[in-house]
Amino acid sequence: MLMQEVSLSQSLRNMQRITLSLNVEQRIYIQQAQLQMRLDLVEALRGDKYEPQATCPKCSCKMTALEIIKGFLPDPDDFTTACSGCGNRFQPKLICHGRYSNIELPFFCAAQTLPKLFGKEGLSPEEMLKEHPAIYHSAVVHFGGLTQAFERIGKKYSFTEINKNNWRDKVGPFLGHLSDKIIAECAGVSVNLVGKLRRSRGISRYTIRQELENLEIETE
Repeated sequence: MLMQEVSLSQSLRNMQRITLSLNVEQRIYIQQAQLQMRLDLVEALRGDKYEPQATCPKCSCKMTALEIIKGFLPDPDDFTTACSGCGNRFQPKLICHGRYSNIELPFFCAAQTLPKLFGKEGLSPEEMLKEHPAIYHSAVVHFGGLTQAFERIGKKYSFTEINKNNWRDKVGPFLGHLSDKIIAECAGVSVNLVGKLRRSRGISRYTIRQELENLEIETE
């Protein structure tokens, strides 16, 4: 089955290109809304809630998840993000809220996560989670899962990460609120399957126009 190779960082860059005609406030609103929706989808599929966090040690600025991701450099050896307030670079963290416990880990960007996967395709999800938790969770946030992340580096991952028997029920609330491509990536299924499911439920595809209409309703 063909996986969709769209990382979280790429999704935000694509969203930025699409929204160039909008004002700054509108662009930020849409990107933040889509990022949070994507993280909510990952939680629905996997049961873990992810919260990127970064408070600048220099100026105490508390950054949003969007600012953290935008502050990363496409450098596999640079693990810092740039403070949105003063520009200081420092290591952000990722909080994973599980069913029974919360863990705090270093948060890697997509460009840092992929190189760290080489040689680890033989590890099961349980082994990855135990031996390399920061890599595992960063891969889930940026690529939807290990299978999708390994595919980005040309490696086949033969382990099953999540139970896909009920993926249709889990993605249901997100149909029309996220693009079919993003939903497919996070669920590890084809775009055609997501599109077919959405149409069978009479739901229109996600559009920037609809997002802006939601913004206008909220600000009235």
